[in-house]
Amino acid sequence: MSFASLLIHTCDIGTFTQGVADAYGTPAETWPLLYISEPCRLMSISGREIKVGASVMISDWKLFVDVAVIIDEQDRVSNIIDVSSGIVVDSATFEVLLVQPRSDSVTGHHKEVFLQKVV
Repeated sequence: MSFASLLIHTCDIGTFTQGVADAYGTPAETWPLLYISEPCRLMSISGREIKVGASVMISDWKLFVDVAVIIDEQDRVSNIIDVSSGIVVDSATFEVLLVQPRSDSVTGHHKEVFLQKVV
């Protein structure tokens, strides 16, 4: 069974960008889509503590993507859809807390991305 066959969902991935500053000089945060309908697999996990800077966040979701996908902390994932049925699995937006590349002792194999729902 190939890794690609395990990616039973698709998702949209937006990359963090600072936009134009508002009247108070604070730059607007935007996440323009870098990937649309990217093959992935979303799994619920029992809360895992992830240290982000000085704070500790709880991740309840893990996303698996191909090693070639460019994704890092501060990006956002949304629009999770089941490939076989076309049913929306989760329409929420998730914030990327941690990206862990995985290898098969020779080359990169896939990335495990720990997520938290944006409230």
